[in-house]
Amino acid sequence: MRSYNILINKHQGRRAFVVGAGTSLFELDLSPIINDVVISVNSSILKFDWQDGISDNRYWVSNDSAVRYWSYWKDVKSSMATKLIRDSWEKYFNEIPEFLVFSPRKLESNLQDEEKLCFTSSVPTAIDLAIQMGCNEIFLLGVDHYFVGRLSHFWQYWPKEKQPKPLRTILATYSMQNNIFKLNQHVYSALNEYAKSKHINIYNCSLHSRISVFEKVKYEDIVK
Repeated sequence: MRSYNILINKHQGRRAFVVGAGTSLFELDLSPIINDVVISVNSSILKFDWQDGISDNRYWVSNDSAVRYWSYWKDVKSSMATKLIRDSWEKYFNEIPEFLVFSPRKLESNLQDEEKLCFTSSVPTAIDLAIQMGCNEIFLLGVDHYFVGRLSHFWQYWPKEKQPKPLRTILATYSMQNNIFKLNQHVYSALNEYAKSKHINIYNCSLHSRISVFEKVKYEDIVK
């Protein structure tokens, strides 16, 4: 499989949107960002119609090989997008030879220029990718790190019959998700410093997000 490093500096000076799967994504109209660099994380691909078109500015990223056991995995494989997965997926490489692969970088306070990506979860990976691709503004959508009741994903508002289904028991518990949210906070601070060193700005369009390190902006103001 090819390394993700072929993407380094590919989108110099362009605007990027990193799209998580938090509940705040539910009501967003994503059609205005069709011509921007878009990095979809895990199940957020369900918000896009990527079965046709040109894949040059579309990316899908995951650290978690368990996504293979979700009903939306077929949408990932058939999508017109560049797909990146972590090297821990090694035993599945023969199934997805067209995917790009990355290795995880060490969690350090000062990120260095190395051909690796952050890995605590897939959103930090996607932010790191956008930085390394040279995007000068990075906007986060659906990156909430909170629960609405017990809901944590936008698609949980959909009718049951339209929601993606796990094909085996792989659902992360409330406690597990909260732990990931906490672990990510340190990484976001490091990524913000890394971006600033390259004169790149990161903004969070989830106004009630529990992530405080990134400046918050209204999505509607960005795309109008």
